[in-house]
Amino acid sequence: MRASAVAGIVFANTNDNLLNKLTSDRSMASVPFGGRYRLIDFTLSNLVNAGVSSVGLITKENYHSLMDHIGSGVYWDLDRKNGGIYLLPPYLTRGMKRYTGTVDALMGAVNYIDRCGADYMVICNSDVIANVDISAALESHISTEADITIVYSHGKMPHNNGATMQLLFDENRRVKNVCFEESHEADFAIGVCIIQRQLLLNLISSAYEDDNTDVNRDIIAKMVKRLNIYGYEHKGFAAVLDGMNAYFNANMQLLDSGVRAQLFNRKRPIFTKTRDDMPTRYGTKSSVNNCIIADGCVIDGTVKNSILFRGVKVEKGAVVENCILMQSTSVGSGAQLNNVISDKNAVIGSDMILKGTAGKCFFVKKNQIL
Repeated sequence: MRASAVAGIVFANTNDNLLNKLTSDRSMASVPFGGRYRLIDFTLSNLVNAGVSSVGLITKENYHSLMDHIGSGVYWDLDRKNGGIYLLPPYLTRGMKRYTGTVDALMGAVNYIDRCGADYMVICNSDVIANVDISAALESHISTEADITIVYSHGKMPHNNGATMQLLFDENRRVKNVCFEESHEADFAIGVCIIQRQLLLNLISSAYEDDNTDVNRDIIAKMVKRLNIYGYEHKGFAAVLDGMNAYFNANMQLLDSGVRAQLFNRKRPIFTKTRDDMPTRYGTKSSVNNCIIADGCVIDGTVKNSILFRGVKVEKGAVVENCILMQSTSVGSGAQLNNVISDKNAVIGSDMILKGTAGKCFFVKKNQIL
């Protein structure tokens, strides 16, 4: 199959409202994760590892940090003369109204879809953390002669995201029904689907004319009897971020070496924007246990079961446990932090005591001084 046979579409602002503390001035796609990554890194890497060389990124709002992170796409090998990454504006082609649903969003990207020349489109959300073998999913799509292939995972469904599809299959893994009811254990979509380009154009045009808004509810669920829709199971780690607890737990799961091995597969690496910085400096009386710590940090206190992004400073006598501290957070001497998420450039003063719970973390805003 030629390299240009597959193109990608990524929704940058998928379910921003579910992580509103982190998306007040950034898109879901640019939310930091795991010490040095952004959520978009996983989606773009999945596409690039499958040989996709043209990606349309549908934006809506707060996408300046995303633009800064992606740049020309060089870190994902998407700085190309033919293909590459395209930032698609948040307006419909008819008038200047911003889109309100995924049907509107795709309608606004119809020129890109029409002109990319691909045979197949891979449509991705940006609120899912997974290392998906899209090449294998595409092979399954072709071999089953599917109209649509939905990548799914088996496990506990997201409970705050009402747009998550629960899939019911027949004996051939063809989808026989789609529902949106919360279930403890189910086969549920993880925000990646494959569809033939011309079929996508036809479905989107028809749905838009009928004033439909949501691809999952108004196209896939309604046409499950008329289209050949199949599932492809992703058996590795997958986290759908349906709230701050899900975000916190997904980060904490990275402290498990088994999860890291599934997510950071050497055969399908996760790429990100690289930034040169000095190595982390550990003081003579510092104590660090079971942590992920990025470059450029200065650790003079105690850090346990935590994830520290670039440039974090933990002064003497400070104790940081079960925390996610984003870039350039500063923790003063004698401070005690437990179950805390701090956004970029937060300053936590000396002897401050901040404690959340496993079910509700204490959150420190970007640039906030405590």
